[in-house]
Amino acid sequence: MPQISLSQEGAADMEEVCITSLRDYIDFISDFVDHTVTYRGAKNPDSGMTPSVVRSWRRNRRIRQDLRDKPKLELWDYEARLIEAFKRQALPFLETVPDCHLNWLAIAQHYHLPTRLLDWTRNPLIALYFAANNRGDYMPPEEWPDVYVFMWEISGELDAQHHMLPLDRVKNLRPRGQGRISDVESGDSRAEGIILFNPPLISSRIASQEGLFSFSEQLSERSFPEEAARSGLKVTQVTIPGPSRFEILTHLNMLGVETGRLFPDLTGLTAHRRWVAEWLW
Repeated sequence: MPQISLSQEGAADMEEVCITSLRDYIDFISDFVDHTVTYRGAKNPDSGMTPSVVRSWRRNRRIRQDLRDKPKLELWDYEARLIEAFKRQALPFLETVPDCHLNWLAIAQHYHLPTRLLDWTRNPLIALYFAANNRGDYMPPEEWPDVYVFMWEISGELDAQHHMLPLDRVKNLRPRGQGRISDVESGDSRAEGIILFNPPLISSRIASQEGLFSFSEQLSERSFPEEAARSGLKVTQVTIPGPSRFEILTHLNMLGVETGRLFPDLTGLTAHRRWVAEWLW
């Protein structure tokens, strides 16, 4: 059975659950079947829930310091320069040009450029897979580290649109300086805090992963759980002990939640066939 506790850190309590099997996980999430929930798998509860542009900026600062050179860029300037350089150089490789800033961010994120976006999924099994999978160097499963699924309960009602950016407003949000994205038409505060938006269908991967993105209007170094605590959002951290991961992966594989389905191309297919050959044959 899932073990439940409350975290005492942050401005709001975050429920923490420990599950050791796919059955435990399904039993737990079944309580949210008529709620609106998004899920994110993470290897680390801190860095895995921090936007990649923040992690990249921190790495830049460490490198500058190790080279005995003073860090030159603030976080917001680092992000702006990254995106501007990407826009200038990506055009020859794009079939269609993104029509707004958020869609530029979505494409940059898709191709692994550091951005302020965090990937989420509407499918709890997909999030569990991304948390539990192990594609690194070989390590006995009993030595695998713990991993995590974060559940953001957006509403106690099904298909609620709280925090979801309406499609007709996606094009109205643009950079306004100092790391802030705002509505250029109305200048109102509806976009403050953490926002969800449906990305454009850049590739079949986004559709197969039932993906969406979150971002904060004001860029900061804080992780998502820290931002959620400040905003009073209802977030649950599900911990999967390392030794439980392999059995969970084999059960997810039986259900068709595997790389070949989530990355529906030859790269995904070959990655899955290699995993099956090495781990299950």
